[in-house]
Formats: sequence, C-alpha cells, structure tokens
Amino acid sequence: MPATIGTFLAVAGAAIALCTAGLSTAIGIRAAGIAGAGAVSENKENFKNALVLQSLPQTQTIYGFITALFIVMGAGLLGTIKELTFNEGLVFIGAGLIVALTSISAIFQGMVASAGIAASAKNQDAFVPSIVFTGQVETPAIFGFICALIVLVVGMNVLG
Repeated sequence: MPATIGTFLAVAGAAIALCTAGLSTAIGIRAAGIAGAGAVSENKENFKNALVLQSLPQTQTIYGFITALFIVMGAGLLGTIKELTFNEGLVFIGAGLIVALTSISAIFQGMVASAGIAASAKNQDAFVPSIVFTGQVETPAIFGFICALIVLVVGMNVLG
C-alpha cells in the first residue's frame, strides 16, 4: 500500500517532535555542563549537585520520544501502514509541533540550571531552590506534552 500525504505528515510530526526536543535538550545541558565543569574544577564535591541540575533539561527529549512513538504507532508505521487522510496527517504533525515548540524550554532550563550550579557551588543552601527554579522552566513542556497526548489518544484513538 503506498504511503499518502497523511503518512508523510505523520512521519514529519514524529521527526519534528523528537529532533527539536533532542536539539533543545543538547543546548540546555551544554550550558549546564559548562557551569558544572567550572564548579567541579573548583571543588570536586560540587559534582553531585551539578549532575542533578544538568540532567533536568533531558526530560524534554523524553516527551519528544514518547510523542514520536505515539505518532508512529497511530500512523501504523510499526505494522501495516494505514492510509492516512490529509486531515489525519495534520493532526499528527500538529501534535508533533506542540511538543517541539514547547520543548524549546529545555534551552532556557539549561540556563537556569547553569545559574543554579554556580549558586550552589558558592552556597550549598542554594541547591534545593535551584532545583525548584530549574523545574519551573519545564512547565510549558509538560503542558505541551499533555496536550499532544490528549490530541493523539483521544482525538486519534492512538492506543485503540
């Protein structure tokens, strides 16, 4: 069965979701990793706190991966390819775009994590507030992920 424009849009939606989330995460953890390396160079005891803060932007890639997986499942790309209509393809690419755009928050989350690493290296009491500040930046990504899942599970009946 030949792939339709709807199938192409679904694949594009999965790719956009995962690639944008992955790239944004890489940029975010780069910023935090640079700060972490500086903090550890001053005192190796800073490693644990730096590692925790640096890891926080990685959740956006998890959201992108799960969304991409649901799109691929919903489009039937793991088995017999479905003949997706143009409108169905638009729904899949829309879900991918929701996650992609909100996952850009990983870049800013990395910046906040970077500041938290620097702050907790100077004062250990700043570590927990730094986690809270860094976690707050993830809120748009969480809402985007939930919205995309609602679109895919309820709107497209992805899970059957």
